[in-house]
Amino acid sequence: MGEEVKTDKAAVARRVRRLLVPGGVWVVTTPLAQRQSAGHRSIAVTAEDLAVVTGLFGRGGWYDLEQQGLRCIIMRS
Repeated sequence: MGEEVKTDKAAVARRVRRLLVPGGVWVVTTPLAQRQSAGHRSIAVTAEDLAVVTGLFGRGGWYDLEQQGLRCIIMRS
C-alpha cells in the first residue's frame, strides 16, 4: 500500500468558489468519513470538513442520500 494522500478540502472549495460564476452551483457527492474504513477516510467528508466547506459559500446545504453514508452537498456562490 502507498502513502495516504490528504486533500486540503478547504483549499479545493476556495478554488471552486473563485472559479464559479455569480450564482453558480457546485454539487459534490461524497461518502461520510465516519462510515468509511480507515484507509478510505481521507477521500470522505468529516463534520469539520462540511462546516468549513459550506461556510465558504453564500448559500448551500447537504442531504443524506442513503443511510450507509452517502451525502450530497450543494453550494451556491
